[in-house]
Amino acid sequence: MDSGIRITETGTSEVIIKKSRFLGIAANVDSEEEARELLNAIRKEHYSARHVCYAYSIGDNNPALKFSDDGEPGGTAGRPILDVVTNSGVSNIIIIVVRYFGGVLLGTGGLVRAYTESAQEAVKAAEKTTVWVTETFDITLDYGDFERVKSLIKKIEGASLEVAYTDKVVISATVPEKECDRLKREIIEVTAGRAAI
Repeated sequence: MDSGIRITETGTSEVIIKKSRFLGIAANVDSEEEARELLNAIRKEHYSARHVCYAYSIGDNNPALKFSDDGEPGGTAGRPILDVVTNSGVSNIIIIVVRYFGGVLLGTGGLVRAYTESAQEAVKAAEKTTVWVTETFDITLDYGDFERVKSLIKKIEGASLEVAYTDKVVISATVPEKECDRLKREIIEVTAGRAAI
């Protein structure tokens, strides 16, 4: 993974269909244990709900995927929520949908639509940010080369820098891993080899 989108603040939703309330929660989880803990907390908070269905994806390359219909007819809750999870573009995500039954049966199509909508709205409501796999390295250079090198770093999305001024300028650059080799070559080129990386 070079970069990914993560939830920084949990999103919630409420969808009411034929008197049934569907409460969606989309949150960041970094492990299956964390997912279970959140799920248990939601079950405890909504102990009188008829169903607490969920799906999650944890990890980047071969993510751990899991879902549950929690008593709803097979394929009407957990699988639609998992579809939202996998299509969201968000890493390390759990979506939980709590259903308070309103007394009217929705049928399989109605359930799929309700769980999908609730999950989508929760993801939409969540605050998200892009995270990067980065490398940090120091660049020591002359004052005359500073502005050109600083400009190269600032052009890279996800990069940041800290500067220390001594008899030379020392830049501590944090750069997305996929950009490091190219940046280092450009720094050597614009400083005519004077920069020490």
